[in-house]
Amino acid sequence: MSSQSYHLADRGQSLGTLDSQAVLVGLATGRLSPDTLSWQEGEAGWVALRQRPEFASGVSAVASLEPPPPALPWEAQVTRWNSRPQFAALWATLKAVLFRPQATFTAAVSSDSLRAPIQWLLWASVLAVLVGFPLWSVLLSLRPALLGKFGMPETAAPAIFNLTYFFRALALYPLAAFVGTFVTAFSVHGLLRLFGGGQAGWRRTFRTLAYVFGSMCLVLALPVTACAVPVWGFILALLALGFAHQEPAWRGFLAVGLVATVGCCSGLIASAWSVSRNFFR
Repeated sequence: MSSQSYHLADRGQSLGTLDSQAVLVGLATGRLSPDTLSWQEGEAGWVALRQRPEFASGVSAVASLEPPPPALPWEAQVTRWNSRPQFAALWATLKAVLFRPQATFTAAVSSDSLRAPIQWLLWASVLAVLVGFPLWSVLLSLRPALLGKFGMPETAAPAIFNLTYFFRALALYPLAAFVGTFVTAFSVHGLLRLFGGGQAGWRRTFRTLAYVFGSMCLVLALPVTACAVPVWGFILALLALGFAHQEPAWRGFLAVGLVATVGCCSGLIASAWSVSRNFFR
C-alpha cells in the first residue's frame, strides 16, 4: 500500500493531511466517512475515499456497520415529530404494505421507535377523511335514487356535504384510529404471548398493526373498495404479524381472530341492548 500522504476535506472543511494507515484508522473509528474527499500530490482533482482501491477494505468495514435502510419509505422520510409527509413516500408505503407485506415486514427494523407508525396512522386517517368524506357523501346523496330503482324508495336524501359532520370526522377519526390500534395491539400481543409468539416485542406488534390499519383507513375511503376491508384487513394483519415476529401465521390468525370476534360480539350485544330498551319502553 502506498505510504503517501493524503490531503482530506469534508463539506468544505479541511481535515488535514494523513498517511494511508491513519486514513484506515479514521474510517474504522468513524472520524472519516467513505465520502470524505482526498487529494495527493500530482492529482488533477479531489477523489472520495470510497473510489480509491487502497481503502476498499476500510470502506467495506464501514458499510457493514451501517444500519440497513428502512423497508418502508415512510420511515426513511419521517425523522421528527413535525416532519411534513411527502405524498410519494405515503403512496410507496401504502403499496408496500398492501401488496408486498412479506418483504415489508420481514425486513430488519433499525429502530422500534413508535414515532413513524403513529404519524403514519394519524396522517392516513386524516387523508382518509379528506378523500373519503366527499365520496361517501355523494354516494349517500344518490342512495334514494338507487334504492328507488329496486323498488325500495327512500323519502329523504341527506345533504351532499355536511360541514359539521366533516369537521367532527376530521377531529375524531384519527383519535379513534389511534386508540383502536393501541387497544387492539395490546390485546393481540397478549394473545400472541399466550400462544408462545410475539418474540419481537409489543412495539413490533403495534408498528405492524399501525401500518396495516392506516392502510385500511385509506382503502376504506374509496367506496368501491370498502367492502373488501374486513377480509383484506384480517388476512393482511395476521400475515404481517407472522412476518414481523418471524413466526407461524396461525398465531396471528388466532390472536387477530379472537380479538375481532370479541369486538363483533360486543357490538352486537350493545346493539341488541339498545334496541331492546327502545322496544320495551
